[in-house]
Amino acid sequence: MAIVAELERKVAAALRRAGYSNTGTSIVVGASGGPDSCALLYALDRLKETHGLSLHVAHLNHNFRGEEAEDDAVFVAEVAQELGLPVTVVKEDPHEYQKQRSISSFEQGAREMRYAFMARVAEEAGARAVTVGHTADDLAETVILHVLRGSGLYGLRGMGEISDWPWPAGAGALKLFRPLLEMTKDQTAEYCLEIGRTYREDSGNYMWRFTRNRVRQDLMPRLAQDYNPQVRDALVRLARTAADELDFVEGELDQAWPDVAAESDGEVRFSRQAMAALHPLLQRLALRRGYILVTGCSTRLRESHMVAMEALALSKRGGRSLELPGGVILRQENLRLVLTRSLESDCPYPELIGEHPILLPDEVGVQKSASAGAWLVMMQVGTAGKRPEWAEADEWTTCLDPAAVGGEATMRAWRPGDRIQPLGMQGRKKLQDLFTDLRVARPWRERIPILETGTGIAWVVGHRIADWAKVGPDTSDQALWIRFSQD
Repeated sequence: MAIVAELERKVAAALRRAGYSNTGTSIVVGASGGPDSCALLYALDRLKETHGLSLHVAHLNHNFRGEEAEDDAVFVAEVAQELGLPVTVVKEDPHEYQKQRSISSFEQGAREMRYAFMARVAEEAGARAVTVGHTADDLAETVILHVLRGSGLYGLRGMGEISDWPWPAGAGALKLFRPLLEMTKDQTAEYCLEIGRTYREDSGNYMWRFTRNRVRQDLMPRLAQDYNPQVRDALVRLARTAADELDFVEGELDQAWPDVAAESDGEVRFSRQAMAALHPLLQRLALRRGYILVTGCSTRLRESHMVAMEALALSKRGGRSLELPGGVILRQENLRLVLTRSLESDCPYPELIGEHPILLPDEVGVQKSASAGAWLVMMQVGTAGKRPEWAEADEWTTCLDPAAVGGEATMRAWRPGDRIQPLGMQGRKKLQDLFTDLRVARPWRERIPILETGTGIAWVVGHRIADWAKVGPDTSDQALWIRFSQD
């Protein structure tokens, strides 16, 4: 029973360090049904009376393991009921979440969805913290993953015992509490067995499509066998060292911050002169802090983004800008660098909601118009060599092959996964990549009108037509002239 006493002693110590002991704290327990989260739930339940805790169990069914996932949800609900604890069990689709938010990584989308769910449960339960069963193994794996991605100090720090809420922004004072970081996965399973409790095995932990699983099942065992049997402990020590060093440099940045940056109206403005006087590490941390102040978190900020931000900050050229995740822009001005989301005043596109059917004309020489949301669409069939008087020679006017586009079209906003065959190309291209190539600001992209026919996307208005919809090379060829203007 030594493992029982050790795990509960460490959980109790973590509760005291976090200030959650004997304070009537309400805590949401994220429970997957696996040995780590079950050990945490069982331990907290056994400690709740002596530490004055109020517990609420939360389980998210990720809905991608079929019947096994359904059984996990039933198991967690039954355990909570047996312990006499309130429980929230919800099923959500990570693939749909990923698609709606244009997140390329399934793992990242599932992670965000999971934390958004637990934040909602915490708000409903009036909880101060959400606790999860991350162990020393998880910490070591996180560090090695960050090393493989070329991380800085924040990545090497891995996970903290208590940290600000990772996602989404706006969760207020809610904290993420990890009291098992000094225990291993083997020890959590042993704890459950020692107290006569069961847990579930998640087959998702063995799917090699997930990078973390490959690190856990392949890389870490290889490192332990061929290089250092204590590699997990070494990575945990590295995380602790990085955390200590970050505490120090963050303190240095706190002292310099008032001279370096100013915050107002959702923007952070940096003095280029004051930034240049900082040590390069503090410059990097200042940019990262600014991004967090604008977005609320750094979840989507990668090392590649940091490198690009530093390069822009040090560039002597003016007037340049950089698009960052979350619709954030880092913009150079004469004496300042500005991190902002407020591009509304410069956006040439009105808000675009819903789908708008458009009947295309088929009679030569007859001008036709249609209202589509805030847009007025002017149309006329003529010839490619003769532009109608109303069809100005700008990006809002184009001509298409009437035979190719047919008689009906729909105007709508961009959707994740949309593709077009750009003029002059054989294959199709994601609109997301097209927008990136054209340097279209992220906050503008969902407002750009897309003209779609039964064949596909014919025109990304103001930017590109589809190759299949182009008019032939002869100026006498029939052409459908279209112009978009704001109604």
